[in-house]
Formats: sequence, C-alpha cells, structure tokens
Amino acid sequence: MTRYRFIASTALLAVLALVSVAAAPAATPVVKIRGSISPSRRLVPGTPLSFRLDTLFTSRPLGADLVLQRLDYLFPHDAVVNGRLFPSCDAAALQRAHGRLGVCPTGSRIGGGFATGTAVAIGVTSRAAVTLFNGPGGRSITMNVSIVTPALINTTFSSPLVTLHGGPYANRLTIVLPDSLKSILDGDIVTSRIDVTTGATRVVHGVRRGYIEAQHCPRNGKAHVHGDFTFSQGATASADTMVVC
Repeated sequence: MTRYRFIASTALLAVLALVSVAAAPAATPVVKIRGSISPSRRLVPGTPLSFRLDTLFTSRPLGADLVLQRLDYLFPHDAVVNGRLFPSCDAAALQRAHGRLGVCPTGSRIGGGFATGTAVAIGVTSRAAVTLFNGPGGRSITMNVSIVTPALINTTFSSPLVTLHGGPYANRLTIVLPDSLKSILDGDIVTSRIDVTTGATRVVHGVRRGYIEAQHCPRNGKAHVHGDFTFSQGATASADTMVVC
C-alpha cells in the first residue's frame, strides 16, 4: 500500500505541476510614453517646434524577455510636418556608407537621441545613439542606430511617415526594428527606453521654417499622441500621452 500511495502522490504532484505551468499568466508588456514641445506656450501658427518623445518599456512580471518588434505612433492635427522643405538622406545611401553620418546632405538631419536595451544572454545593458534624418520627399524618417557595447552595431533603416485623411490623427510613423536590433551575441535584446527629439529648422525664402510647426492647440491646452507596440510572443501594448501646448 505504501508503494501505491507513493506512486499516486507522485502522479498527483506531476499533474498539479502541469496545471500550474498551464495556468501561469503570459508576460504582458507595459509601455509609457511622454511627449513635450518647446516652446509650449502662446504658440502662433507656423512657430517652429522642438518635439521630444520618450517611450519606456517594462513588463509584468518584471524581467520578462519581450523583444520589441514594431512601433506605431499617431500624431494629432495640432502640428504640421514640413519634411518636403528639408533636404533628405536616403537609408540606402547611409547603408552603403556603412553608417557614416557625414554622407547625408547638410540640413537633412532632423533630430536624435538614445535608446537603451539589455543583451539578455550576457546581462549587459547598453545605450545606443539614435540619429534621425528626413527621408526622401519627407515621406519617411531615416534612422541610424549605433551601439558600441557589448558589440559594435551600426544599422540604418527607413520608417514610413504617412499622412492620414480623416479621423483624430494627422500622421502615422511606423518603425519596424531590423533583426540587428532584436538580438545580439545569440541572445535577445530587450528594449527599455527610446528617447528622441526632433527640432530642425532652416531658412526658406527668407523665413525660418521648422521640420515641425505649430498649427493650433486644443481648447484644453493638450494635444493627444497615441502609440501601438508589438513584441515577440504575440504580445502587444498601447499607450497615450497628452502634450501640453
């Protein structure tokens, strides 16, 4: 009887373990976005703006290895993007130059910032330099990402900037991360932050124009920016921020 009780107890424990594994909740990404403009008060239509967008990534439970795949940002009608007024730098040209930023025409650089992520295989968190250029015709943003530690990575890719017709948003920026920014040293890269600012200006026909210019501000003094994010394992998240104007 003792032997049979042991076998039965062992089988019961195995079943309970399987049930516990099956019932364990899937990892959930948590995203927060923060936006700000400068200047931010008493804006006159046509005022050149500097726009900062700071996106932070965590997960529930903490430490889940969710790899960022795609980012979609939706921007309101309260500002206008003047990419057509600026010189452009094609992603293919920057790729042929192996990421040498000087190959891009003067005036095509529209901003930059940084991104942080962790190489899971070795547990090293590093900071990447992000440089933004106006894409051809102002219909995209050419992005260059340079990482030194834990390995040298310099990658350039194009992110479409689409004008939307109808609805609460004016533009959608879609960023699809290349494989080189999703894995390193045979392990995943888990992104924790992307913080970039755009604020380029140039003189056109004697007038100072901005890559981004004020158009109007909502009555409540806040403009709505929305983000949708896709991760590995089919996980998704959304986030919103109100930009004081």
